[in-house]
Amino acid sequence: MTLAAAVLGGVVSLVSVWITQRSAQRVTERESERIERHRQEDWERARLQRLYEERQAGYVRFSAATRVARDALAACMHDLRRAGSLDGGRRAELQERWDAYVAQHAEAHIIVSDDVLGAVGQVNAALRQIYGLVKRLDIGQQRPDDSIEALERRLDGLWNQLVGLREAMRRDLGLAEPADGMG
Repeated sequence: MTLAAAVLGGVVSLVSVWITQRSAQRVTERESERIERHRQEDWERARLQRLYEERQAGYVRFSAATRVARDALAACMHDLRRAGSLDGGRRAELQERWDAYVAQHAEAHIIVSDDVLGAVGQVNAALRQIYGLVKRLDIGQQRPDDSIEALERRLDGLWNQLVGLREAMRRDLGLAEPADGMG
């Protein structure tokens, strides 16, 4: 009986040690899982912040490029009104600014959200029409409706599209309320 009690006591001690070790192991595993989960959450937050900052910087670059292209086209309009054509310096300036705009437009297609893509497309279409009109007026190959007045109307109309683009970008970045008041 003493021997049985000793064996039973030894088995109980071994089982108790095993249960304690297993319990400690589970606690360690849960803590490791919690730490890993927090690490993943921190990594995801940092990734989303980086993407937000990249999108914001891309929006700034694209917005600036559209306005610079618009200003170059407006300067061309004034030259066309005054002289009937563009001089070599103005053509070179227009081409340089147009090329910069085209590069930013290509980048925008990678960076902008789907919500902003429509506004980007509208601005791009308007700028391309204006650019084509300037080029035709400069080389004297106007279409029936091409005129300085038509160019001026298109440039004036572009402002509303630029404002719409800016508002879409700001909403996408969470910097403004949606137009319908729903947030």
